[in-house]
Amino acid sequence: MEKKGLIIAGTSPDDQLVEAIELSRNIHPFFVGVQFHPEYKSRPLDPHPIFVEFIRTASKR
Repeated sequence: MEKKGLIIAGTSPDDQLVEAIELSRNIHPFFVGVQFHPEYKSRPLDPHPIFVEFIRTASKR
């Protein structure tokens, strides 16, 4: 899958589970999948970095 652009971006502490994936930016400008809830770590004036990057990427288009 890595040859097709899928990047394993995060794993569990014991490296047994994939916790986060991304597609290479040359395939898609913003494609992220995670096994957690970044919305629970966000506040109105302190958003999770995933949301900040999503807005930054979308604002370029």
